[in-house]
Amino acid sequence: MRSPLTYSTKAIDEALKRKRLKWEQWQAGNYEGWNFWEIINQKLDQRIQEQQYDWIINSLNDFCFYYHDNAEYYLQIDIDTHKAKENNYLAALTVELIYLLLEKGFSHHIFNSGMLCDLKKNNFGYTRHAILANEPEMALRIAAEDTLLGALLLQDYERAQTMLPEKPEDFSKHDEIGQCLWGIAHGNEKVFNKYLEKRIRALRRQAKIHCVTIDSSGLAVIKLASQRGIVCHLDVIELPQSLLDDERIDTSNLVLPIADKINAIQRPW
Repeated sequence: MRSPLTYSTKAIDEALKRKRLKWEQWQAGNYEGWNFWEIINQKLDQRIQEQQYDWIINSLNDFCFYYHDNAEYYLQIDIDTHKAKENNYLAALTVELIYLLLEKGFSHHIFNSGMLCDLKKNNFGYTRHAILANEPEMALRIAAEDTLLGALLLQDYERAQTMLPEKPEDFSKHDEIGQCLWGIAHGNEKVFNKYLEKRIRALRRQAKIHCVTIDSSGLAVIKLASQRGIVCHLDVIELPQSLLDDERIDTSNLVLPIADKINAIQRPW
């Protein structure tokens, strides 16, 4: 029998110590690593000025990562769920700008930063920001209604089932998120928990290369599962379910600083 997952690990505990130290240094105003926003903003300005149009989406990916990273710090280190939602919302706004440029025909370099932007297939990594910001309408815009994720967001589980393989084992070997979505679509709590546990085990195996202290994708599928009445039984540090809620924040004053310069770009064809 496989041993149960421990709440945390030595690698995660050490990584959390480093993250808490960074947070304390940033709050004290003496951690230079937090000027990442200025660095990527300057790079974006340079790419716009030099008309490096095929690199602009990569810059937006950097902004998306910046807000995503902030959201995780606020959620896990500062325990400020409001600020976490604000940053996830800003990350989602950045995603909408990315999709706007894609619809206009802008290209990007996948190996430079970010992931391949595919509106029909690879959209969970982007949609999760809106899900965790408790912005279902925005999540649906990003996912698109005619996708698997769109069907799940609309709670149209019968339609979602038609977009899935017959068995969760039919997914590619490392697609635990897809297998979790299969469990949600079929209302199968056992399958959902089995593959979410598999995902956490996989993340822990790669800890020497990249230690994940909080799994935002896992949290997003937990929120989708809860709409289906599926309960996550994993009690691990990467999935702080107690910090999840359905409360929406006031976003009327949240403005993405780079939006105007992106909307102003007119690419000559």
